Amino acid sequence: MYDEPIIFSPGGDGKDENQGYDAFVPLIDSGISLYVWTNSKFLSLIIYTCKDFDEEKAVEVTKEFWKIKEVEFEGF
Repeated sequence: MYDEPIIFSPGGDGKDENQGYDAFVPLIDSGISLYVWTNSKFLSLIIYTCKDFDEEKAVEVTKEFWKIKEVEFEGF
């Protein structure tokens, strides 16, 4: 990381269904963005990397950590 992770929360501003967190982890030549809507029980995770990594393992670790039952993902 080239800096500290950043986490934002609207703290009640905006619509109830959009409440949650936005987070960013700044990685050198890469980055991780996370958006969590707590009331909708939804999250979007984006991992940018210039290195090869196991996409299936990343999905499994994410599912286990967040206790997710249903996942859609796309690699490119």
